[in-house]
Formats: sequence, C-alpha cells, structure tokens
Amino acid sequence: MKNYMYCLLGILFSSCASQSLEKNVVNDFIKEQAEMKYYYNIVVEKAPSRMLALDYYEKAYQDRNINLSSHLVRIAPNGNAPYLWPIDSLEIINLKQKYAQETSVHLWKKKDFVRENFANKHFIILKSKDHFLINSSRFRKYAAGEGLMISKPLISDNGYALFFYSPYSITGHTGESPKTILMQNTNGKWKTILSYSDPNVIN
Repeated sequence: MKNYMYCLLGILFSSCASQSLEKNVVNDFIKEQAEMKYYYNIVVEKAPSRMLALDYYEKAYQDRNINLSSHLVRIAPNGNAPYLWPIDSLEIINLKQKYAQETSVHLWKKKDFVRENFANKHFIILKSKDHFLINSSRFRKYAAGEGLMISKPLISDNGYALFFYSPYSITGHTGESPKTILMQNTNGKWKTILSYSDPNVIN
C-alpha cells in the first residue's frame, strides 16, 4: 500500500511539473511578444491540438532540402538561413509517441497566464459561445486589441518546445498566418529561435 502511495505521488508530482513547464513556455512567449510591442488582450479558450505544431514542423523538416522558392514546399521556416533543425526524425517519432494518447481538448483559464505579460491586465478568455455586439461596451473595449489562439506546447527531451500559434482578431484578419513556434530553454527562460508557416497561405 505504501509503495502504491509513493507511486501515485510520483505521478502527480510529474504531472504538475509538466504542466508548470508548459505554462512557462507559453508565458515566456507572450512576454517576449510584449517586449517587441506586440500586445494581446484576448486568448481564445479552446486550444488547438498541439499535434498541429508537430505536423507543421515535421513537414518543414521533410521539405528542408527543397528550394524555398518552389511551390512544392508545404511548410517553410521563417527568417534567414541557415536554418536550425534541433528536432530530428527520431525525436519527432518520440514526441508522437509521447503525446499520442492525448485526446481531450484543452481549455485555457486566466490562471494559466501571467497578467503582467498583457498590455490590458483585464484580458479576457474568449469562449466559443461569446459574441461581441457591435458598438457594445465590450466590443469597444476589445475590438482594437489583438488576440491569440495557442496550443499547449510539446516539450522535447533536448530542451526545445513546439507549439501552434495563430493571431486572432474579432474584427477580421490580422495579416499574419498560423505558425509553429520553436523555443529553446536558455538559463531557465524560453526563447523563440524559429517559426514555421505555410508559404502558400496569405491571411
């Protein structure tokens, strides 16, 4: 019985540590965006599947030897070459196995985020049933702001994180396409090192 309790406590501790790590990734990204003057005041409650992030990265990795000017490239790294590929084919397989059993939809809550990272500390979690009536006080308060849809991250064994990110606007397109963000843990902080998006999508 005692061994069972130790085992249960170990599982709970591991789960809590994993959730804390995932929140750190997301909050470090939002803080990083704020430092570049990209502010958010809306988070879409229903998180996209984090396997979308791995799907984007895997396609970019598979197409890494195709000329980026070719229309054959499905997902392309953003930024200047040379491009880093810290998650190789073996680690892609490991991540697929690690998260294969995850089927439930994740719903973000305000407590998941550090409020100081948001320009408007009264940011909202936008539920799927929420509607903004034109010219309502709520619409006026948030219509000029920016939002985001963001998945829970996948954490690799070699200190990298991948998550799917898409800007969100209640007034229409943002001009920015959905993408996978690759972050690296450096001295306890997560830093964006590259992103990957579909070069054939204009948002």
